[in-house]
Amino acid sequence: MKLNLESLEVFTSIDRKTCQVINARKEIANLVYSRGNGLGIKGIALATKMWNGGEDTEYDGDEVKIIQDLVTQFCAPCFIEAVNGALSKACEQ
Repeated sequence: MKLNLESLEVFTSIDRKTCQVINARKEIANLVYSRGNGLGIKGIALATKMWNGGEDTEYDGDEVKIIQDLVTQFCAPCFIEAVNGALSKACEQ
């Protein structure tokens, strides 16, 4: 699945009146690399793939699960919602 994390809209208030559009790809790559305990070589491969990738990078089901699990465990609710929204869009395509 193609997962576009280049232009991720992150709401910064609960009423959704303010948001920031950020490039989250490298931020998540660093999260995988620094917090992906137990992932081993698979974690290094995914972090490198994300770091060097772009908006058209393809991710398999295992990679998407790793991304979603780490984001859910280590990120703020507003960021989790934004990533889940990007995942939903990717699944629709």
